[in-house]
Amino acid sequence: MRVEKIKRKATLCQSNGMKLDVNFFLSPYAEGHSGKELVLDILNSDSTFLPAEDISTGEIFFLNKGRVMFLELTERDLAEETLLSQEKSVQVELTNNETLNMSIFMEMPEERSRVSDYLNFSPEFIYLCGKEKDIILNKAFVYSVKDLSSSIKVDL
Repeated sequence: MRVEKIKRKATLCQSNGMKLDVNFFLSPYAEGHSGKELVLDILNSDSTFLPAEDISTGEIFFLNKGRVMFLELTERDLAEETLLSQEKSVQVELTNNETLNMSIFMEMPEERSRVSDYLNFSPEFIYLCGKEKDIILNKAFVYSVKDLSSSIKVDL
């Protein structure tokens, strides 16, 4: 039985500065929430290698997701219920000295509503929302995060 997949474009960014436009293959139905599968779902899955398509050549390859620094998305790819969560502005300093000023939607219980709670209890990849593009970030490449709504700096 063949399962239909939806192609979702992203720009793959490696820590060495290399970028590659790829398509990921997503299911029309997500396992952990209502609606379609998201790129964030497959990045936070148990799979180490993910199938991807190099958009320029059409070649299919298996991507080691642990080596992905972040993905850039030109269209928001979040579950609708996530957008109803608390939004926090953050400044993220990456291990390559790049700084990102973005926001996160924190789906956390009220007693764990600090940015540090979100960072410590969220999976390996987190979703950052920006004005022109969104980023799905591998926390392994984060040096520090500053909650712009407070003066606390959290080193990871």
